Amino acid sequence: MVAALTDYLGQTLQGDAFFLFVDAVQNALPNGISRITVHNSVKHLLKKELTRWLLVETCWRLAGNINALVGSKPVARWTRQENFEWIPGQICEIQTIKKHGQLMHEMSIQSLSGSIVPAKLNQLWSLKKTSYLATYRNEKGLGFGFGRSRVNRRGEQTGRNLFYDVRQFYGLRCYFLLDPKKSQPDPVAIEVGHTAATMNYNRTLIVARDRTITSCIKGLPDTQECYHCPYGTDKCVLATHAKTYTIANCSCCCQSGFFDPAEREYSTMCVNCVFTERKK
Repeated sequence: MVAALTDYLGQTLQGDAFFLFVDAVQNALPNGISRITVHNSVKHLLKKELTRWLLVETCWRLAGNINALVGSKPVARWTRQENFEWIPGQICEIQTIKKHGQLMHEMSIQSLSGSIVPAKLNQLWSLKKTSYLATYRNEKGLGFGFGRSRVNRRGEQTGRNLFYDVRQFYGLRCYFLLDPKKSQPDPVAIEVGHTAATMNYNRTLIVARDRTITSCIKGLPDTQECYHCPYGTDKCVLATHAKTYTIANCSCCCQSGFFDPAEREYSTMCVNCVFTERKK
């Protein structure tokens, strides 16, 4: 969809340019979506210069709400949350920090559809909550998809797809319930939910990352767990972080180590020192 609209990049969308843009957006969408619905979904762009980010954001929002558009419901840019709403999301960043004297996992979740797309949600999970959610199942038996520990009489672990590290949550999907009373000025989620589709997606990813079941697709030894791997999703679809680590000398420990190119706050520290620094 973005590719079909790149001719408008750099243009100020006003007058005929805006109306032509609306026509182009409608043509890029599936049949059956009215022009007035498209117009009301992109009218926030009127008289603005179309940057690549504005175009990507708009296309993502429209593509993530096709059913609403087909039903003649405009999907304007999110400004406030009017009703409770379940939003499908994918965990896209994880950091362990110390807050109020306790270690917490800061989870960044990319919305995949719904009123807030493409905004991200941020949640703080305690260590206890993280472990609980890993193996939780609702009344339909649905959850994130990690297996439960099973030890036989000989003390052998027979469980599979087990949860060991918070980084295993990276890339997993679920639903988040937005609370309209709390979602000001930003969307706030109060519950986590699951469907058969999200659990099946997660289980496929979890199994592919489990070295006791599946060999590494990059050819690394079975002792190399995905959550300790330097490859990012830019080089491996099973990775547990976004960017592949580089190697440099750390300003903190003065040793050669792995660096996360996505790190902004402690860009001169290796990933191990960053992890330690955030827990202080």
